[in-house]
Amino acid sequence: MIRFTKKLLTHAAVMTLAGLLITVGATAKPSFHNFVQSLYPDAAAAGVSWETFEAATAGLTMNKKIVKLTKGQPEFKRTIGQYVEKSVTDSRIKTGRAMAKKYARTLAAIEKKYGVDRYVILAIWGMETNYGGYIGKSDIFRSLASLAYIGYRGDYFQKEFVNALLVFQQERLSRKQMRGSWAGAMGHTQFMPSSFLKFAVDHNGDGKRDLWAHKPDALASAANYLSQHGWQTGVPWGFQVSLPKNIDLLSANDTYTNWQARGVRRTDGGALPDKGHATLFFPSGVEGLAFLVSGNLPVIKTYNFSDAYSLAIAHLADRIANRTGPFQGEWNLERPLNKSERIALQKTLAAAGYAVPRTDGRIGLEMRATIRDFQSRNGMTPDGHADEAVYRKALGK
Repeated sequence: MIRFTKKLLTHAAVMTLAGLLITVGATAKPSFHNFVQSLYPDAAAAGVSWETFEAATAGLTMNKKIVKLTKGQPEFKRTIGQYVEKSVTDSRIKTGRAMAKKYARTLAAIEKKYGVDRYVILAIWGMETNYGGYIGKSDIFRSLASLAYIGYRGDYFQKEFVNALLVFQQERLSRKQMRGSWAGAMGHTQFMPSSFLKFAVDHNGDGKRDLWAHKPDALASAANYLSQHGWQTGVPWGFQVSLPKNIDLLSANDTYTNWQARGVRRTDGGALPDKGHATLFFPSGVEGLAFLVSGNLPVIKTYNFSDAYSLAIAHLADRIANRTGPFQGEWNLERPLNKSERIALQKTLAAAGYAVPRTDGRIGLEMRATIRDFQSRNGMTPDGHADEAVYRKALGK
């Protein structure tokens, strides 16, 4: 192992040695220690001082459990129905309502400033950390460096490691304060370091962006995040709906007025809005529940790119606000496609000339429109859902 002494720790020396470690690592995987040291050039280029880097990495060790943890994320293992059921619980709804009362003035001020539904902010808080009940105890630097070392999600976590160093330096935090989830998310609303740098705000005006100790900062930061990602003030995320027989599923985006004329009705008996557009959405396929959704549901999805997560947040917000009751009907109990299958589906459709917006395994509303096109051309029900039948048909299996 190469060891650094203070006599060697000039900027130029470290840059040179880090370059050597990268070169050596091209033929043999470096040790965890050497890998971490090799990240300093990127950190220095971003503006991180050596003193900050040294303070953050002193005594850092590999988290050997990290590989197992990457395979256990519930929103990608459970069916969407199972995920929503386990997320939108009576206890979480009850606590959310209590928090809505306790922080009413703070939430009102945040809602006024950012235009984001306060109940969606509460739902994110409840889902991410159980309203601050558990914000994580993992060493952020250890988590991010370990994920970067195993190459999980390419160079994403390597970049987040550098971002975490910038948060550490800019906010003048102690090493003990840099605690969060095993994946590097921080504070009451679980911001990744890159999101912290871009969207964290000092709501209480004390000169610090403290998402750990100051709940108003954390809640306002989540609102700022959604606002900056395109949240439309006063627009509902959507509604569960019932559909008439033989409805044209290819015409999946329409005005609420036209949806009403086409026989679509809210399952809770409420009225559809008299203005605005909505897209027909089958999160578990046409055999499961149906929804009309606005552009605000994809905004929630930017927080965690999962249909299950975004729908759970949206529904929890409605339940906390007492705007509706539980979802009605049965979910389609299917096996969700894994990431490699979703990527293979996207690449296959793209190669066949379909309008595929990306090939990263993420299935958004645009990709669902493409899938509807594929289903229609191949004699399948055009519900836009990426299920096993679509996957097998596309890949000829």
